[in-house]
Amino acid sequence: MPDLSIFRNRTPAVTGEHSVRNSAVMIPVMETPEGLHLLFEVRSEKLEHQPGDICFPGGGIEEGETPDQAALRELTEELLVSPAQAEIIGPADVFAAGARFVYPFVCMLKGYDYRFNEAEVADVFTVPLAFFAENAPEIHKVEYRPVFGEDFPFEKIHGGRQYGWRVQKDNILFYEYEGRVIWGMTAKIVNAFVSVLRPSLRQAGQSKISET
Repeated sequence: MPDLSIFRNRTPAVTGEHSVRNSAVMIPVMETPEGLHLLFEVRSEKLEHQPGDICFPGGGIEEGETPDQAALRELTEELLVSPAQAEIIGPADVFAAGARFVYPFVCMLKGYDYRFNEAEVADVFTVPLAFFAENAPEIHKVEYRPVFGEDFPFEKIHGGRQYGWRVQKDNILFYEYEGRVIWGMTAKIVNAFVSVLRPSLRQAGQSKISET
């Protein structure tokens, strides 16, 4: 008889964890004469994945890295800054993106000269934090439905082709600022970040991040 006691005090594994790559991103905040701004990148058209999209610095978490280490590494590689120029304030809300997780971190970016790694980044720009605090995103609802191959064995399932497959629903967010469209996961990260900050922004009139 198998020994079921093996499950007592056992640390469970996560099935499929090695088939996905979790990501980490940095939300760079910069002090400007006009107040606090968020820095964004435009992804290079040379990239295979999401060329031309607007995003925060970030990427996959390498083996042996913590999420904050990955976010800082990606920031320095993409914006050509030193780690000393990024004061990490702390983590923002984590997002589930399908089978993977995205870990955002907030940092104050200091002394940035607007250079970037042209192999990965086509352009950078900033948006006033106040813009996001004062403007709600445009929201569009979408549904994801399963797509089956021609040889899928419906006959082995009760109900066959009429089986009640669950439909995954999601909200796609869009912000538009001076001709730039910030959407998708980046827009969700911005919206969650600003939602946490909004009470302190109202009280302090866009005070420094370190005071929140």
